[in-house]
Amino acid sequence: MNVSDHEIHVWVAATRETDDFRQSCNPVLSAAEQERARRFKFEKDEKLFTIAHAALRSILARYLSVSPTKIEFIIDPQGKPRLAAASGENLRFNLSHSGELAVIAIASCELGADVESIKENFGFEEIAEHFFTAREVAALRALPSHLQRRSFYQCWTCKEAFLKAKGTGLSGELDEVQIVPDRESARIDANVPGWSLKEIDVGDGYAAAVVSAGEPADVQIYRWSS
Repeated sequence: MNVSDHEIHVWVAATRETDDFRQSCNPVLSAAEQERARRFKFEKDEKLFTIAHAALRSILARYLSVSPTKIEFIIDPQGKPRLAAASGENLRFNLSHSGELAVIAIASCELGADVESIKENFGFEEIAEHFFTAREVAALRALPSHLQRRSFYQCWTCKEAFLKAKGTGLSGELDEVQIVPDRESARIDANVPGWSLKEIDVGDGYAAAVVSAGEPADVQIYRWSS
């Protein structure tokens, strides 16, 4: 499988699988990944991590034409996972998971992806006040109340995807990029040259976005099946 210079492939993987399936994923992971999975306190988190990373290896194997177990990862100086040279250093990827979904973005350019489960009992207003810009907070408040929660998650995923694309991740500042919500979507502010934003529809109850370097790319969405 190939991804062109002007494409981003986004894979959506459901992690609400049986325990037997979760166990079948373990041999695909490296020893370090298996150990990291065992350290999770809650079984649901272990299951999410295991299936998401098995999906990542399975999907990358399609592009690299190798066994999933042969894929090697490194961590760059900014803490961003990459493929080791032996596996295919020119391919870029980013993984995000939340709730019962994992989202994996594949491209030939720098990129970041984020997905969040929209929680109905989550106090998003306080988080927005703390992490969003004054302009973003004002725009959020101006929305009808029934649109505010989803708009918050749209803004949040866009910001996280941008920071992950840059390689700063959670160490970056969420106000580095200003995402202005409107009644239907969020848009990236023009003061961030060199990056393109695309919101992704991954299903009800989730917000997701991908940010890539350069001009806007054609985003193709696939569903991963074991």
